[in-house]
Amino acid sequence: MRSINLKLRLGKAAPMIFCSALALLAPMDASAKEFLDGNVKVYGFASQGATYTDHNQVFGTSRDVSLDFREMGLITSVKLLPNLLISAQGLYRDTGASDTQGTRLDFAQADYSVPLFDSSLVLGARGGRVKIPFGLYNDTRDVVWTRPSVLLPQSIYFDTLALRQAMIAADGGMLYGRYTHGDHRFGWEFMAAEPQDSTGGATGFLTGIPHVPGLPKSEGSLGGRPLLLGRAFYEWMGGRGKLMFSIVDLDRDFSASPGQSAFYQNGNTKVTYPLFSAQYNAEKWSLTAEYGWISSDRSGYSTANTAFIQGLPTWKQNTSENFYVQGEYRFTPEFWAVLRYDVLHLNRDDRDGREMSRLSGGLAPAHRFYARDLTAGVRWSFARNFLLASDYHYVNGTAWLNEAENPNLSSPETSSHFSMVTTMLSFRF
Repeated sequence: MRSINLKLRLGKAAPMIFCSALALLAPMDASAKEFLDGNVKVYGFASQGATYTDHNQVFGTSRDVSLDFREMGLITSVKLLPNLLISAQGLYRDTGASDTQGTRLDFAQADYSVPLFDSSLVLGARGGRVKIPFGLYNDTRDVVWTRPSVLLPQSIYFDTLALRQAMIAADGGMLYGRYTHGDHRFGWEFMAAEPQDSTGGATGFLTGIPHVPGLPKSEGSLGGRPLLLGRAFYEWMGGRGKLMFSIVDLDRDFSASPGQSAFYQNGNTKVTYPLFSAQYNAEKWSLTAEYGWISSDRSGYSTANTAFIQGLPTWKQNTSENFYVQGEYRFTPEFWAVLRYDVLHLNRDDRDGREMSRLSGGLAPAHRFYARDLTAGVRWSFARNFLLASDYHYVNGTAWLNEAENPNLSSPETSSHFSMVTTMLSFRF
């Protein structure tokens, strides 16, 4: 039986110690710190997680129980004028190889809005490092309190693939509008911004360059026109019913680093990511579903040494399939449960991955091209400022596992099925 190794290096233990001190020093009934008649507000949170898997690795060495899952944030908002709000969040995050950035400015945005027609219509603009409005959860994903489970559906919101920072915010601007009529509310947002696609695994995700032992990773620089994004939504009875459509349009040029140019040349990637979302919230239960696909069109990236990487060409054109169905039940205001089925097919015309495996010359097994995740979770808010959440995942397929933590994913010996338990304790003020 494997021994459970719970030792942490001192550097990684420091954030946990700070979390404990913060929890002890803060008042138990505090929800925010307010100054200057409420025009300045300060929020904060500190969360520590643990992850265990029976096969494969998620967020560190999870087969020995990994504690490399912590999130700490400090959020400040300042209302300079009645219609002008400035907000920013500093974040420390560690999720093993899926997020090694540590401390960063998560977002910092100025929001100016103009109410019209007795406030039934609101028009506004945001600028700075703006949170990306995508789907139901992307712009509220930064703290476990606002997520339905410890991990969001990985078919849509890619944390394990090291894409969280690229998806959470971008540097640019956004226009938006809201119109309310009785029980009905309509809204739209349009964003143009420079993406943070030099962070985490975004470069490899966009270029599609496969990673195999002996082949350099997809290091290099990305440039091109700004990210374009739109989202439109309809809400009924204050959010009891929600319908939403989001779409991302991305066109990026890749310049290979000198060490990689011997294997891959420069290229261009065009990505379109539409997402349809629906949710119904009753008093005790909620039903949620999101469905989308990622269409990618790549040019260039031609191999300079085809013999070395025989059978592993960069995908030129590909369309994925991404969806989940989720139910939540609230037994009490403090205790609730979630059940979800989450599916990712890297090629929607090859849902079992066999054709993609064949194109790789058998170097990548079929389970590398899909992941089907059945999740059951519970959440307990046992005090006003504390939350304990835990999820159990049974996963068939390895499409959203991180190669840095699983360097032998393409080996036939890698397990195509695995179970995962992830638990998080969080404090906020």
